[in-house]
Amino acid sequence: MKAVIVLAHEGESSFCHEILARVTQALDKQNIEYKLRDLYKMQFQPVFQAEDMRLVEQGTASADILEEQELIKDSELLIMIYPVWWWSEPAILKGYIDRVFTDGFAFRYEEKGPVGLLTNKQAIVFTTTRASAKEMATSGMDAVVEKQIAEGTLQKIGYRVAYHNFAAVPYVEDGALINMLKQVEERMLHIRQPVGV
Repeated sequence: MKAVIVLAHEGESSFCHEILARVTQALDKQNIEYKLRDLYKMQFQPVFQAEDMRLVEQGTASADILEEQELIKDSELLIMIYPVWWWSEPAILKGYIDRVFTDGFAFRYEEKGPVGLLTNKQAIVFTTTRASAKEMATSGMDAVVEKQIAEGTLQKIGYRVAYHNFAAVPYVEDGALINMLKQVEERMLHIRQPVGV
């Protein structure tokens, strides 16, 4: 089994990086080969430009995107780790999705709409928020954030998805943070099992 980890948080000391550490430890323990795509360290160019569109229309992509697509295609597991900003993913990750999961690679349009091409794969998405779980549930934004990445993006292109948000991260006690990381470890113990939202 192979995995691709896509991390979208700047720096090296965030809670997302703590999640990343637990994820990589779990993959190492299970002898699962993985590639880490730290978008900020890579200085990934996230803007889908006219040249990107031209190449997609020709059934190809630029060299940097072809590399990412090959990694995705070659892996059975995709793990995304990112903070929720303005109820969505950071722009650098949105750009990664725009440029990598293109028409003809991740999906194709048929008479009844788009059909996912990245099938028989699973994805695990770990997000963090400043807002508490109660705040998010009251406003309904918890469902919006999950639906956008899980159903609106990854399921649409063929993945089976497990989504996990860790709320109020900057404000909870250390014991709560430790418990969150234990939840990451627990989720990672079951990556070979079928997953669902």
